[in-house]
Amino acid sequence: MLLEDRVSVITGAASGMGQASALRFAKEGAIVALIDIADLAETKTKILNAMPTAKVLCIKADIANEEAIKQAMEQITNSYGKLNIAFNNAGVMMTRAKVGEVDSKAWERVVRINLFGSFYCAKYEIQQMLKSGEPCSIIFNASVGGLIGTPMASDYVSSKHAIIGLTKSIMCDYADMGIRANAICPGQIETPMWESVNSSAKEDRETYAQLNRTQNPMRRLGSPEEVAAVVAFLASDESSHITGAVIPIDGGHVATNASYFNWS
Repeated sequence: MLLEDRVSVITGAASGMGQASALRFAKEGAIVALIDIADLAETKTKILNAMPTAKVLCIKADIANEEAIKQAMEQITNSYGKLNIAFNNAGVMMTRAKVGEVDSKAWERVVRINLFGSFYCAKYEIQQMLKSGEPCSIIFNASVGGLIGTPMASDYVSSKHAIIGLTKSIMCDYADMGIRANAICPGQIETPMWESVNSSAKEDRETYAQLNRTQNPMRRLGSPEEVAAVVAFLASDESSHITGAVIPIDGGHVATNASYFNWS
């Protein structure tokens, strides 16, 4: 029970890595507050089916809405008395266009959700965490897009690089005040978001399987549960001397020093 009696918040908890992390946090004994703009009923049901006594709070909110996030963080501490852990996972994918051709409003939308949303969450999480007087941990989902370049994805790549900068800034500001901040950088993970980006390939089962085998040296997609295991570690006291770290979870993708490659 690595997270017993800790109060946690997970954004983007309706599916994928957020949902898997919420389930893992609950299994480790945490109280879980779930935030998403999408319906959270499925995540809550999965948690309660696995742990009927788990405490789960669902909050429908857009992370790009600062006031909504401020109220959400206050609601969590009003409900449970404190906030110890945050996994700022919510985000959206890129606008497929070159820099000189991308629609400015579409570009701004991606950056507003991914970067501004992560900032709003962190700002109000920190305000609540400082009240607890306990060790706290913030984890950001920065993606391998925060470490390398990717063609026709400038909005996504820019936002994810900036999240790594935000992580390190929080580390500098709060390391001596009991708040740790780290970032994970998942690569190709088998989530609804990955499927949506590759929807045309998914129409043919073998084409999709071959695509997934050629994304990294391990020749397979990662699972949301594999990501959740790392997030739970970073949330726990097992990682108590780790802050400002940026950890790829990518089957070796970044270690190849190439954004596009084919391990066929």
